[in-house]
Amino acid sequence: MLIAVSYALGRRLFGWQVAGGRVPGRIVLAGFLQPLALRAISAGAIGSVGLLLVASVGVRYRTPDTLKSAVRPSNNNLFWFAVAGVLAGLSIHTYMAARAVPIFYVLFALYLILFHRRSFRERWQGVALFFLLFVLVALPLVLFLHNNPGAEFRISEVDAPLRALLDGDLGPVLNNTWRIALMFGIDGDPLWRQGIAGQPVFGWVLAVFFYLGVLLALWRWRDVRYGFLLLWLATAVLPSVTTIDAPSTIRIVNLLPVLMLFPMLVIHKGAQLSTYQRWLSTRQWITGVILVVIALWGVELWRTADGLWRIWPENEEVRFVWQVGLTEAAAYLDADPGDGPVAIGGWTPDTMDPPTMELTLRRDDLSLRYFDPQQSLILPYAVDGEAVRLVRPSILPLSSELEPIAGDWVRPAEGDFALYEYSAPPMVQPEVPQNIDFGSELRLLGYDADESCAAEQEAACNLVTYWQVLAPPTGDRRFFLHVVDGTGTLIAQDDRLGAPAEYWQTGDIVIQELTIPTAAGELHLGVYDPATGERLMAADRSDFAATRAIAGSDQRGNNRKSPISGSIIPTVALAVAPGQWRNRRAGACRI
Repeated sequence: MLIAVSYALGRRLFGWQVAGGRVPGRIVLAGFLQPLALRAISAGAIGSVGLLLVASVGVRYRTPDTLKSAVRPSNNNLFWFAVAGVLAGLSIHTYMAARAVPIFYVLFALYLILFHRRSFRERWQGVALFFLLFVLVALPLVLFLHNNPGAEFRISEVDAPLRALLDGDLGPVLNNTWRIALMFGIDGDPLWRQGIAGQPVFGWVLAVFFYLGVLLALWRWRDVRYGFLLLWLATAVLPSVTTIDAPSTIRIVNLLPVLMLFPMLVIHKGAQLSTYQRWLSTRQWITGVILVVIALWGVELWRTADGLWRIWPENEEVRFVWQVGLTEAAAYLDADPGDGPVAIGGWTPDTMDPPTMELTLRRDDLSLRYFDPQQSLILPYAVDGEAVRLVRPSILPLSSELEPIAGDWVRPAEGDFALYEYSAPPMVQPEVPQNIDFGSELRLLGYDADESCAAEQEAACNLVTYWQVLAPPTGDRRFFLHVVDGTGTLIAQDDRLGAPAEYWQTGDIVIQELTIPTAAGELHLGVYDPATGERLMAADRSDFAATRAIAGSDQRGNNRKSPISGSIIPTVALAVAPGQWRNRRAGACRI
């Protein structure tokens, strides 16, 4: 829709020659210059239709034989002004860059009042109706943001140049303006997640035409059509001018409806040389233009295809942001007939990973859990006969402490994801077994402790803790490892959970690493609700695991014989090959 509207807008303003032809051939060329289908594109798509309607009833191109005919207001014009106002208001509800749209319409109205007063007087009723409907449609969002000032916290993360400007420092804004000026032909967006980092919008030939088109518009700024383009260009880049990471292609998405008009204006003006140069016939010029367009089309096609299919997908930032590993894992799970539980390892198990699987996984009969492989592991409980599978992106390995527990994978990590598959979950064997229930939801099975956890050690202490789910939790959960002195004062702590509790099922084994900078004190291990701060209580009414000493390697080995004895939940264990478990020297850790 955006490409079609862009073609129609060019034809309304400058005629079919600038738009690309009587048959919209420009649509084909422009298709190779549009971005990927991101959420932000909705701002340009919806806003461009309103822009087209405003141009149609306010700035419409006229052929030479109709230039003297005045366009009088009519009911039909008022109708289209009304539709344009509604669409312009709707665009505010899309991507945040659309918040610059009102600035354009206000500036354009002032431009008409100052330099095209007669045209404005002929259309003032339509302009007033446009702004009235614009405000009414945008008002719900304005009121919501006023009543919920923290709803758009993202803006506060990127608006440093704007804050500097408000404090009187022009430096960041001027620097961003210069970078944006270079992005169309010299140095583009620096972020890989939005395209090939540093690649300009145009190749050098089209870039020359674009810059010449901007100069042409500046030269003829009193012409309402060129003033229209320049004001839209200026306001479209404002979101990137006033934020970090400039130039940002995604934040200037509003520019797309008029982007190709600038180089096309220069090409069209070049065609008019044949009128003044006898040695250059119209046929020769048209033939030359066709050859140039075909060459440019071929270059842009090759550049786009090479970047889109080879360079961009291989970048690690791109693979992370667009969840390549999990997308490929979802395709594998769709094709695999197994229906047992699946644990999904990823960078963001509590935010991006679940919606990624919801969008990419076509089947809905799989029970999914999520975990961060660099700090946690979850072994889903399965009934007899069900296979248990764990998947993770190949470029996101399990931590060195957790890899031996998971064992070998059946799909090598050379592809986009690694797959671990078991006929039953691996048997957990904590070095220090425990059997403490917390709130009838979790059972602490035990923990592994490294040597630095010995009493009075100042070095960092790392614990691998093992928990069994007795019942699905009633809220969010966090594990904590605290170090307190003899008076109960907190010395150090680690509170976290890499496997979101909302996906736990009865019988699951949750394994979490916890690290504190020192073990010189008494160690408390427990679980709490981060929303309320309330800890889960053990049967003896304590809210943390009781401390005890590790006698030595013999005692530790004996303790491994029954790590989950007395469990009220049936568990299925799979023996792990000798040598997979870590060998630790005797030590002491007071938990």
